[in-house]
Amino acid sequence: MKKIIFCIFLIFASPITFAQETKGMIEQIQVCGTGEGTNKWIRTLQFKINGMWFAIYADYYGASGQDYDNNISTSMLFMAYSQNLEVHINATDSWVASFQKCGQTSGAVFQNNSGDFIRLSR
Repeated sequence: MKKIIFCIFLIFASPITFAQETKGMIEQIQVCGTGEGTNKWIRTLQFKINGMWFAIYADYYGASGQDYDNNISTSMLFMAYSQNLEVHINATDSWVASFQKCGQTSGAVFQNNSGDFIRLSR
């Protein structure tokens, strides 16, 4: 019985459960503030392709001096949107509460999983 419960847990906790892949033009793009507080904040870049929502962590500031900006992915996505380039994305990270704060309830996050990618083409 424990093995069955463990297998069910793995299915629902696996990155494959959250996986989304598509290819197309960015239909909508938004930057979302998470309102984490004065000593810690995160901004996410959320975008929709073929009716599916994706996101990246655009920038982060933490009280302990941590500061992280995702300049490469953010720049690629803004360029793709402004020039109507085709985006091919595979994202398998989960859509956690921080990504729901601007009204999007589900999607996939491009973060740090092996094999995830964003490709641009004309």
